[in-house]
Amino acid sequence: MTVGSVPLWEQPVLRQTAGETLRPGSFELTDRGADLLGFAPGWKILDVGSGLGASVNRLRSRYGVEAYGVEQSIRQLEQASDTSNLVQATGDSLPFAGGSFHAVLCECALSLFPNPGAGLAEFQRVTMPGGFLILSDLFADRAAPAEPGSCAGRAMPLASIRQQVECNGYEILRVEEHTVLLKDLAARLVLAGGGSEKECGCAGRKGLGYYLMIAVKGY
Repeated sequence: MTVGSVPLWEQPVLRQTAGETLRPGSFELTDRGADLLGFAPGWKILDVGSGLGASVNRLRSRYGVEAYGVEQSIRQLEQASDTSNLVQATGDSLPFAGGSFHAVLCECALSLFPNPGAGLAEFQRVTMPGGFLILSDLFADRAAPAEPGSCAGRAMPLASIRQQVECNGYEILRVEEHTVLLKDLAARLVLAGGGSEKECGCAGRKGLGYYLMIAVKGY
């Protein structure tokens, strides 16, 4: 999603509308994934594309887990209220040893990867055997030419996402559609002055949806 030349996730209007999470549904899908998997104290969780660190803080305070975040954008890290558990790095080159985490979380970020398959391979590498992957992001009803810097423009069909996850060593346990969260955020952005539906991206491209996917890494 872009507004002018600046990505929407770095626009003040998104933070004002979506809060610190900068994504549809706020913590709704974060908590749903954590609750379904039974996150517990002692678990090590990695949030890839952690933005301002909202999910890292949420997971640590609500579930008592040892959560860390990886964020590429210096601008996002500079605006984070607490960077003690955040690291600057790209999602396809994670600075952690293999098998380090009970679960990897990637919320509304995989669609921005230049090569989502390379990112998923890195997620799988740092996930311990029997560990989990939680994805939430946009999907499209059909493939379209990629638009650099736009998650809406890079959204893939759900079948393609499933195939890439499975090809990178995960077994999919659950897929849910939560498109209503995307539509709600798109409408609130337009009302808040975040530009037209076309400019806010998530409503400008027809056939977009929003999903939650949970997968497990084999032993």
